Amino acid sequence: MATLIGAALLISPTLPESGPRPTAKPEPTPVERPAEKPAESEKAAPEHQGPPAPVPGSTQAPVPSEAPVPSEAPTPEPKPNTTPPAEDGAAQPPAPTADASPPPPPIEKEDPEALKACLADLTALGAKFEDSPPIAEDQGCGMEHPIAVRSIADGVTVSEGATMRCETALALTRWVKNMVQPALAVAMPGRKIVAVNHASTYVCRLRNNASTGKISEHARGNAIDIADFKLDDGQSIPMQPREEDSTMEGAFQRAATASACLYFSTVLSPGSDAAHETHLHLDVLKRKNGYRYCR
Repeated sequence: MATLIGAALLISPTLPESGPRPTAKPEPTPVERPAEKPAESEKAAPEHQGPPAPVPGSTQAPVPSEAPVPSEAPTPEPKPNTTPPAEDGAAQPPAPTADASPPPPPIEKEDPEALKACLADLTALGAKFEDSPPIAEDQGCGMEHPIAVRSIADGVTVSEGATMRCETALALTRWVKNMVQPALAVAMPGRKIVAVNHASTYVCRLRNNASTGKISEHARGNAIDIADFKLDDGQSIPMQPREEDSTMEGAFQRAATASACLYFSTVLSPGSDAAHETHLHLDVLKRKNGYRYCR
């Protein structure tokens, strides 16, 4: 058997060392399918569609397309000036500036009954005064019933030109009698005030002599500026900054100034500001809820 197999191998053709390589099969060509039609709701609207072409033989005019939206809004035309001209043809006055003075208040009307009571009280305290004609000036300055004060309680004289309202004179009289004289008696025993020298009473001006702003209480007869007190020995106590004054004069002035707030609604001590370095300002300006400003 082995002999037969060996003989068969001898007579068989010689096989190649390697057989033929298989040929690569070509890849199948993909079949193109027609694209699916999008649904009506998914169709994108064209950005701009021109007018449809006219149908041949049709008499219908083509529908115009919508005009494109401009990229920028048109600039509005300026509005015409509607300010009516002045009746006399003159140019209109310029608009008021921010620093313009407010309109002055009207001259204060005196209540007849209150004025009668004030004059009676002033007379009972021993004050000497004379009625003066009404004062009416520009800028709202003036008084309906001014009085010229000559002296107040206990024969204390007031320097010349003390024109004011009765309410101001009454506050001054009560203050000097009830507070200033007793304070001096403690500070300088045996001494007595015989005169009040003022720096200003009625004067038509704005506050602090400014060129703009509110009208001063001096311009309404409501204020008096005390320059000094004259004593019976000929000495005078000038009103000046005394916050750090350790003398009896300093103590007297501070006591008198503090007590003034009981009779006047505004008290500006010497040195309270640049406009009140050399006098004591007092006025009876009425404020809401009886508020008082004392410095």
